[in-house]
Amino acid sequence: MKNIVFVCSGNTCRSPMAEGLFRKYIEDNKIEGMSVSSCGTSAMTGDPASINSVLALQKRGIDISNHRARVINPEILLNGDLFVCMSETHAKVLARYCDESQLAVLGVNDPFMQSLEVYERCCDLIEEQIPGIAKKAGELPVVRKMGEKDIEAVASLEKECFSVPWSENSLREELSNPTARFYTLKNGGELYGYIGANNICGEVYITNVAVSEKHRRRGFGRRLLKSLILQSRFENAAFVTLEVRRSNSAAVSLYEGCGFKQMGERKDFYTSPKEDALIYTFYPRER
Repeated sequence: MKNIVFVCSGNTCRSPMAEGLFRKYIEDNKIEGMSVSSCGTSAMTGDPASINSVLALQKRGIDISNHRARVINPEILLNGDLFVCMSETHAKVLARYCDESQLAVLGVNDPFMQSLEVYERCCDLIEEQIPGIAKKAGELPVVRKMGEKDIEAVASLEKECFSVPWSENSLREELSNPTARFYTLKNGGELYGYIGANNICGEVYITNVAVSEKHRRRGFGRRLLKSLILQSRFENAAFVTLEVRRSNSAAVSLYEGCGFKQMGERKDFYTSPKEDALIYTFYPRER
C-alpha cells in the first residue's frame, strides 16, 4: 500500500479537499494499492474542515464533513510515501525530512476566509492535477522494512553488488535483531535496492547500501539514505556512520550530497580487492 499525504498549512481547506478529490479519483478508476490522508504544517489538531471546503466538495458528491485536522508528526513522515504540498512553502518544510522524489507541489493559494467561489476554483485547480499525482504515485518505489519475503531478492542483489556478499542466513538473522534497521526500496514486487544498518545505543552503523545496476543513477541510493536518516533522527541517534571504498567515487558523492562528512579512514579495510576505507559520518542533531 502506497501512502499519499496531502499537505497545507491548517489542514482545514486545501489539503482536506485534495484528500477527498484523490480518494474519489482512485475509487472511480478502481486504482488499488493506494491510501490517502492529509495534514498541516501548522494545524490545530481536531479542527473541522472549513464550511466552504465542505460545500465545495458536496457539489462534487464528496463528503468531508467528518474531517478533523492533524499536524504533521514523525509517524506521518515515517509512513508517508508521497507528500503532495499545496505550495513551495510546505515543500520546503518537508524537504528537511524527505527525499525530493517524495515531494510534489500543486501551487494552490490558500482560500481561507474567502468566498465559496474561490474555494470552488481551488477545487478545480486541485482536481485537474489529480491524475498526474496518481501517475507519479504509481511509479514511485517505496521504502519498507525488510521482511522474510525479501531475503532471497536482497541476497541476490548482494551478489550483484559486492565481492563479499551477505548470505541469506546472515540477512535472515537481522530480522530478529532488535538493533537492525534494514529497509528495501521496491515498486510492486521488484526490488530496486536496500539499505542495512544497526542502531547500537543511539549510534547507527550502516552495513550496506545497494541499488540494482539497472536502477542506478536515478536517485534511489539517496532515497534509501534519506529514509534511514529520518528514522535515525526520530530515534534521536547521535550519529550515522559508514565505510566506503576509497575508489568508489559515485558512493562518496552520494554520501557527501546527503550531508555525510569524511571523519577518517581504515587502512586495508576491504578485501577482494584490498583497499582502504573512508569513514563518513552524519550528525542528525545538527540539521
